[in-house]
Amino acid sequence: MNKLSIRLITCSIFVLFSQAVSAGAYVSSSDANPLSITHPTTYTGSGGEITVTFCVNPASESIADLDISAQNVTTVWNTLTPTTGNVLLGGDNDIPAGQVDFESTLLHELGHCIGLAHPNLATESGVPAADRDYTQSGNGANNIFDLNFGADGIRGSNDDVRGDDVNRHWFRIVDNNPFTVGTVFDTTAYSVDLGDLPIGDLFATNADRNVSGLFALPTTEAVMQQGAFTDEDQRRLAADDVATIRLGMSGVDETQATGDDYTINIEFIGVAASCDVQLTVTGASFAFCSFGTATVQAPNHTRVVNANIQLGSGNNFNWFFNDDLLVVLEEEFFQDGFENPAP
Repeated sequence: MNKLSIRLITCSIFVLFSQAVSAGAYVSSSDANPLSITHPTTYTGSGGEITVTFCVNPASESIADLDISAQNVTTVWNTLTPTTGNVLLGGDNDIPAGQVDFESTLLHELGHCIGLAHPNLATESGVPAADRDYTQSGNGANNIFDLNFGADGIRGSNDDVRGDDVNRHWFRIVDNNPFTVGTVFDTTAYSVDLGDLPIGDLFATNADRNVSGLFALPTTEAVMQQGAFTDEDQRRLAADDVATIRLGMSGVDETQATGDDYTINIEFIGVAASCDVQLTVTGASFAFCSFGTATVQAPNHTRVVNANIQLGSGNNFNWFFNDDLLVVLEEEFFQDGFENPAP
């Protein structure tokens, strides 16, 4: 199915207070520094488990309706399970026609608030809607995005011809495949340098649902890919979402299994006046995460601060609220077809 034909909202709005809006695999990346990695708010460079509190603003609408979804997205980001076929459409989901799944949208926005950005160009690039599925980049020295979808005719794939565009998408060096993960998540396995691409590849591949067909994995897409649709369930992470978070977890030395590595524990604390990431349902904007950044270690490592998620009022958007609480068992953490990531 053509993604553009069923688009309800062109974007989930992304706001960065402390600097100009920029996007990529991490929200702090830029043309000047595509290597920048953004960590969750409580990471300061020391290893171990970091806890990020997540709560609902007491002034929010729909508090009773959103509770299960808030618990579910917390579980999904905590377990970091890479999933194929994570886009469920029509009769494959429980969402009535014409409604937008609140939980899928919240999962995406929480990803922004722990440091991830869109892997595709998205609306912030200013390119036409038809071109927003190209892989995230800066527009290079010529100050123009160079966009050519190559022989396969699919935007965001490995044969895209991108001129001097500056890649901001971390790709898996061994195969440039965003739909698989291995056991190593650091800069020995992932890169933004196009010189590290496999022989024959021209640009970094992103995990768009149209690209997934090239890998025989239809209806698979990164949760952080921009776009919200009616009658669509995307409540599970794809491999690219997991890999990007786990790359950040390799710490400021960007080397896995060293003392600055961390794990993330997002703790949903319910309704609270303050927390690390606060959710409010109100207003006429569809969805966004607003926050600032603080330096962890210059020049390449920052962390999120003062993060807030806002999803639009039910008076303006026809939300579907999931009422099925997710329970994840240990044996369900890793899906068939993936190598199990290191604990």
